[in-house]
Amino acid sequence: MLNVLIKILIIYPVFIIIIRLMGKRQVGQLQLSELVTTFLVSELAVLPIQSPDLPIHRAIIPMLFLLCIEIIVSFAVIKSPFIKKLLYGNPSIIIIKGEINQKELRKLRIGINELLEELRIKNVFDISQVEYAILEQNGQLAIFLKEEHQALTIGDVDKKTLSNNTGDELSHAVVLDGRINESNLKLISKNKEWVLEHLSKKKLKLKDVFLMTVNNKGIINIVKKKK
Repeated sequence: MLNVLIKILIIYPVFIIIIRLMGKRQVGQLQLSELVTTFLVSELAVLPIQSPDLPIHRAIIPMLFLLCIEIIVSFAVIKSPFIKKLLYGNPSIIIIKGEINQKELRKLRIGINELLEELRIKNVFDISQVEYAILEQNGQLAIFLKEEHQALTIGDVDKKTLSNNTGDELSHAVVLDGRINESNLKLISKNKEWVLEHLSKKKLKLKDVFLMTVNNKGIINIVKKKK
């Protein structure tokens, strides 16, 4: 038992130093090579603890070797755009001028629910307000709003106007990838028949709709599925 505790006291600071030398990114911001290195270093760190007979240097040396590889890869990525593209790929534009790039969503295997959730986290409740949404190489979603929907300052508009417009443009997704969202329909006091009737007027079938939203002003936005 004492042997295990001594190994923990040695491995713990070594592990912290290695992670610290890899950079200050949070877990959600790690690049692919950094994430793989973190997993491998974690696995190596527990080997001497799980196997008391294993010498501690059998874990520390591979951990330091992985750190060297990661540092070399990081410098190579900075110096060579080709290596960066090879390892991390390119940023993906998934919303262009308020329109969803459905082909790119399918390629990235991202569902419309996931996209809407990410937008809500960024305080965006209506896709039509978005000029561009770009999925960066580290998995973070960058959003650029249209000029008229960008945050206002007190110099642009008085507080009274701000308070009167609060929540007016909150959109509710009532159809997601050909399926009706009953809970959101209840929020706007509508039903399935209302949705089908509106789609019929537009000569659309439910299965043809990728996204249908209704905001608090009653403005309806429909995104048709693309083959």
